[in-house]
Amino acid sequence: MRRLPLGFLAASLLLAACNKADRIELDTGLLRLTGRGKAATLHATPYERNGRPSPDQVCAWSSTDEKVATVAGAHNSATVTSSGPGTAAVRCTIGGVGAEATVVVHVVSRIDVSPPRAELRALDEPSPFPLRVEAFDEQGAAVPIRGASVTCASEEVCRGDGRGQLWAVGPGETTARVEVEGAEVTLPVKVVEGRSADARPRSVTGNPMEEIERAVRKREEQEGRKVP
Repeated sequence: MRRLPLGFLAASLLLAACNKADRIELDTGLLRLTGRGKAATLHATPYERNGRPSPDQVCAWSSTDEKVATVAGAHNSATVTSSGPGTAAVRCTIGGVGAEATVVVHVVSRIDVSPPRAELRALDEPSPFPLRVEAFDEQGAAVPIRGASVTCASEEVCRGDGRGQLWAVGPGETTARVEVEGAEVTLPVKVVEGRSADARPRSVTGNPMEEIERAVRKREEQEGRKVP
C-alpha cells in the first residue's frame, strides 16, 4: 500500500483545522418580543481561523428555556418565537464553538379601559365611539399596542372592531368585551336612540304579505299599469 508523504498529511490536517469554525457571530445579541407567539429572525455567520466566513458550517440551534422562547433553524438562519414571559438564551453551536443571543419576552397581563361605562347614541350617520385602552406587562410596565379587539354581547345594540372602537346599532343595554393579547375587560354599554324618523328601522305590523302586496300595487299604479 502506498504511503502518503508526511508533509502531505500535515498539510491536510492543517487545512481541515482551518476549515472548522473558529468563532460565530450573530446579527444581534438581544431580541425583545412582546406577546406570545411573536417571532423574530436570527442569523449566524461562522468564521474560520483565518477570518474568512465558512457558510458550509451549519448551526445546531437551541434555547435555554422553551417556556420563554423556542428556536427553529434552517441552516444558519433561525426563527425565534416567544412562548411566555421571562428571559432565555438562544444558542448556535458548531462543534465546540458557540454564540448566543438573549431573548427577553414580555406579555400583556392587564389592560385598563376608559370610560368604564360606554354611553352611545344611534345617529343617522354612524360614527365610532373610541375607547382608551392601555396595556401593562407582568411587571406593571406599559406595553405599546396597535389595537384592541372589541365585541358586544348583543349586536342589536352595538358592535365592536379591532381598533378599540364601539359602534351604536340600536337602543338598549348590553356589555362589551375588550381584549388585548389574552387580557380582557368587560364594560357595560348603553345606546339611546338619536336617529331621525326616516333613518330608523321600520317595524312591520299585521300580515307582512299585505304590506308587500300594497307596495306592488302602488308601484304598478304609478307606472300606469292596469291593476285587476
